[in-house]
Amino acid sequence: MSAPTRFRAAIVGISGYGRIHLGLAREAAPDGLALAAAVVINPQEEQENLRQLRAAGCTIYSNYEEMMRVEAGRIDLCLIPTGIAWHTRMTLAALRAGMNVLVEKPLAASVAEVQEVQVAAAAARRFVAVGFQDIYASTAQQVKRRILDGAIGRVTSVRLLGLWPRPASYFSRNGWAGRLRADGALVLDSPLNNAFAHFVNLGLFFAGREFGASAQAQNVEAVLWRTNPIESFDTGVVRAGTTDGVQLWFGVTHASLVNREPEIVIEGECGQIVWRHERECVIAPTSGAAERIALPDTSVTRTEMMKAVMRRLSDPTAFVCTPEIALRQTELVASVHEVGEIVPAPGGVESRPRQGGGEPMLCSPGLEEILQRAFHDRALPVAVRS
Repeated sequence: MSAPTRFRAAIVGISGYGRIHLGLAREAAPDGLALAAAVVINPQEEQENLRQLRAAGCTIYSNYEEMMRVEAGRIDLCLIPTGIAWHTRMTLAALRAGMNVLVEKPLAASVAEVQEVQVAAAAARRFVAVGFQDIYASTAQQVKRRILDGAIGRVTSVRLLGLWPRPASYFSRNGWAGRLRADGALVLDSPLNNAFAHFVNLGLFFAGREFGASAQAQNVEAVLWRTNPIESFDTGVVRAGTTDGVQLWFGVTHASLVNREPEIVIEGECGQIVWRHERECVIAPTSGAAERIALPDTSVTRTEMMKAVMRRLSDPTAFVCTPEIALRQTELVASVHEVGEIVPAPGGVESRPRQGGGEPMLCSPGLEEILQRAFHDRALPVAVRS
């Protein structure tokens, strides 16, 4: 028998990434979560899901404004797995309707929007959890506590390198991919603000001096390159410091020929920690044996995220990625766009088959070597001269 309903949930969209949140909501049913309302703008494409939702007593709406108006005061948790341009406006609407919120990352494209959410959440006495799923993993939180306990001494630097090739269809999959503005709002879509935003957020979290806080970047420098015909950049390298004296280096791209899973290297005065996405985390103090921690895959971290949000519904002290934490990633991305000029990537543009097969993609030859060298040197990249 399923657990009795304790919490009523709503979801804005059940297609695209909404399928992930719909699955998470269904997984949470034994914990007492019931989908009571859903916004579906493409009913012809979701007939089976609509049948199942209606059979379970879920009310279907064609737009989010109507759902917020009708369901105000009746929903405990609103899931918002929509595009970046809609995160802030939908989160604010849900808060004003008395709903707690789980919104997909990033929370917003501007600092002002995050601050508006913070004010609205405080006024509504509701929480906002941001869907940076990796920060919810028990292993990530274990690593953060080990850092704070002095496992590698005072942290001096945090570096991130990730290469995820993406074909042309990635940038045409919706109306905001690769855009700076869309749907009347700031988007600033880029590897730093979308696919790798999880790891930028995690790097800032690891650099934070308190468990529930992330580091704030300052003195930001950026190199922004464009290979694909988009408004934004598809390769970005950031060098900065934090207000606590930690050096930051983040390098990511969608225009490399080869794939390299995200890796975060945390240097301390007495050792280092290497965090390899979905593989392992190695804590290596200068004196003593290295400790290896297996890292979960993305499906597990998403489930952990939903469980954390469920705990927060009952316990206001339960950890979630708050707007205060998410703000640090937004601040960094905003600064990147202020200081960096988007220019053509070095090496030109070539169409190549992707590593492992699949749809061809545009790449800039030599990009992997440039980023790897800059990662090693903690430097802004310099194009290889022929």
